[in-house]
Amino acid sequence: MRDRLLEEVERVLSAAEGLDATQLSWTPNTKGANNLLVLAAHTVGAAERHVVRSVGGGEVTRTRDEEFVVRGDLAPIRERWDTVRRKIVETIDNMPAGRLDDEVPKPSRIRTIHGLLVHAVAHAAEHAGQAELTRDLIKARDAKS
Repeated sequence: MRDRLLEEVERVLSAAEGLDATQLSWTPNTKGANNLLVLAAHTVGAAERHVVRSVGGGEVTRTRDEEFVVRGDLAPIRERWDTVRRKIVETIDNMPAGRLDDEVPKPSRIRTIHGLLVHAVAHAAEHAGQAELTRDLIKARDAKS
């Protein structure tokens, strides 16, 4: 599950690679849509909260609200992902055997660590699909210009 989570976060970041600031900040005109920078920042942050904090009890300094106002380019998010990725690998690789059935600390609607890891992968995969679709929309829009 660890590798799948890492792959899904990488899918989000890869969808944003090579785009300029205007492209990265473009938001599809539909309810609830986000731009690629927001999707990338939020996916990295959510993976960190799910695994580092909720599974490992580690410290997380960024907030969800900060992820939804991110501006600029992808480099700071990619740099942050390098750090978060190491923390995720360390947390999961150092988890004692048999801990997957342990309960998740409250508040959480998810009951076990296994359930939380499944949720983390599903959440990242959902945003990866959104990011890839957003990139395709940007490319199609720009091809018409």
